[in-house]
Amino acid sequence: AGASSEDNLEKQLAQAICVYRYLSNFDVFHASYVRFFARRLVNEQSVSTHGEETMISLLKEVSGVDVTSRLSRMFSDITVSKDKIDQFKESTQNTRTFDYEFDMKVLNTASWPFKAPETKLKLPAELERAVDQYTEFFHKDRGGRRLNWLWQYSKAEIRMFFPKATGPAAKAGYMFQVSTFQLAILMLFNQDSGPGTGYESADGPTLTFDQIVAATELDKDIVLDELALFCKARVMNSNTANKATEKSQYTLNAGFKSKQMRINLSRAKKSDQKKEAKDMQRAVAVDRSASIQAAIVRIMKARKQLPHRELIQATIENIKLFHPQVTDIKQSIDKLIDTGYLERDENTRDLYKYLA
Repeated sequence: AGASSEDNLEKQLAQAICVYRYLSNFDVFHASYVRFFARRLVNEQSVSTHGEETMISLLKEVSGVDVTSRLSRMFSDITVSKDKIDQFKESTQNTRTFDYEFDMKVLNTASWPFKAPETKLKLPAELERAVDQYTEFFHKDRGGRRLNWLWQYSKAEIRMFFPKATGPAAKAGYMFQVSTFQLAILMLFNQDSGPGTGYESADGPTLTFDQIVAATELDKDIVLDELALFCKARVMNSNTANKATEKSQYTLNAGFKSKQMRINLSRAKKSDQKKEAKDMQRAVAVDRSASIQAAIVRIMKARKQLPHRELIQATIENIKLFHPQVTDIKQSIDKLIDTGYLERDENTRDLYKYLA
């Protein structure tokens, strides 16, 4: 069954490459593929490691090593990270300051499409202990390198017990899959780690919006989005008709019930997906501009001078990853004139000369 499944996967990948060959804008596909590939690796959602490697090989055959080298480096980072986390667990077996599973992936900034978080975050004390211990371990081996923690891509599993739960949930609790931002908020309502009073109440503590923002140091918009999600999922109650506002007070819903024992609260939000799509489009536009300018410089360095129409045509023929628009080529020519790579002939204005 395993061999048959692998054979079917390879057939599907071969079919995908047949479609890929007919694309007119390879760069858009590459940008999208890199982002989806990165998420699969980080979230461990790949159906098959062999399948991922096969796809990279097929892309390499069609588009060359320049396109796939980044994907290969990402694969390498994941392999090295697995070895590092095993070393960390072994070296801290008797000195570990936390009692839960902790996994880390160290990614090379230049290879991955991820950005640094745009908000501060004060970690829950329980998580901070693990982070501090791993950071100390990391710097012993790579003292000159800096770790930038990408909390917006990190996730956790947290078991929550609700006072009025019945049946299996009363003993086992519910297992929630949450983002690190969500974890930081939920841990404020935990008796051992939360601020304020009210833990003796059946519903636990009541916290204001401002208390949650101050305790987590997250941006207000992020806190409001997460509280709205908690209220919608009935994990929390607010004193404003269960709506999340900056004036609301929040408590855990002691009577929370669900048919599912495992609940995923960390699904990607539509607003985040739209923002990521716009960021990708901007990145593609920047890369295209750079590619067009590089092609023009190569052409002009070899030819020394060219009429406008010939330069436009030569640039279109030179670029293989996408079909450059004439307006974009004209803009790139103007930029290269402004930066001193090209100049217009004084007598023939549609003739360009290369400046060494």
